[in-house]
Amino acid sequence: MSNNGIAGTELDYYVKLIRESSTPLSPLPVSVPDEWKALIPKKGESVLDGIKAVLFDLYGTLFISAAGEISVGTTQGNNIFPNFISQSHRGTEEIAEFPNCTQPSVPPCLREKYSVEMTEYFRDAVKNCHEKARVQGIAWPEVRVEEIWTAYKGAVPPGWEPPQNMRGQELALRYELAVNPVYPMPHAEEALRSLAANGFSLGIISNAQFFTPLLFNAFFNASPVELGFDPDLLIYSFEEQEAKPSPRLFEKAKESLAKKNIRPEETLYIGNDMKNDITAAAGAGFITALFAGDSRSLRLRQDDPACAGKKPDIVIANLQTLV
Repeated sequence: MSNNGIAGTELDYYVKLIRESSTPLSPLPVSVPDEWKALIPKKGESVLDGIKAVLFDLYGTLFISAAGEISVGTTQGNNIFPNFISQSHRGTEEIAEFPNCTQPSVPPCLREKYSVEMTEYFRDAVKNCHEKARVQGIAWPEVRVEEIWTAYKGAVPPGWEPPQNMRGQELALRYELAVNPVYPMPHAEEALRSLAANGFSLGIISNAQFFTPLLFNAFFNASPVELGFDPDLLIYSFEEQEAKPSPRLFEKAKESLAKKNIRPEETLYIGNDMKNDITAAAGAGFITALFAGDSRSLRLRQDDPACAGKKPDIVIANLQTLV
């Protein structure tokens, strides 16, 4: 399904929440190793010669991410209170009294309570799930965050109580939006629509959760499929129960492409992480493009043994390169 089974009023509700909780972000300047600067295409030079399919990472590539990636297991103890309750959901007496946590009238204990308790719970729950999965032989396990938050019995910021059947999903989404604000990367929609219009097969291989595909609806007014992505090439970690850099995710894409008579050397994979994206995609035989468009998310991993001696085929500093 184009939005992982979420449809109708729930989809509209979550998309509205993403829009209301998001503010514009701009990329931060990037510096790449001098020896890689020659891999940046010159003006007017095409990176798509001989390419039939273009696959993308999401967080830090198509979407600016404050955390640089999806926040599962990586969140710090930041104060989440100001962003947790969106403007449209304020309205109880208690929330009206504390509309902005930067105001002196808000007790520090109220500001800190939820961020500390919820972050510690989330981090520990993710760690426990990962440990159990590794015992079963899964090297790069993934969780479903809505299941983790459904089991949460602690306190939540006052004034918020969703319907019971949506509690886990909504809590997961609100938490993610609070700790990891996102916004489209410049020229992302333009690049996607241009590639689709020119007949390229489009896909996604990304660490993601149920709400991740809804970013397209929220920011581009279209689902991934409506934007031109091939349903057979939408590979999300939460559905596979494995996260990048698991080779299985890339092999699955490779098999789907083979059914469309597209070879690995005719496939361009674009991502911001040398280990999770570039090295993993190269292992499947794909042409690789390191997206170096935002210093928040650029992961060179120069001290990681898995990336020793590795480099991308191309370095892309701006998605407009794909137009």
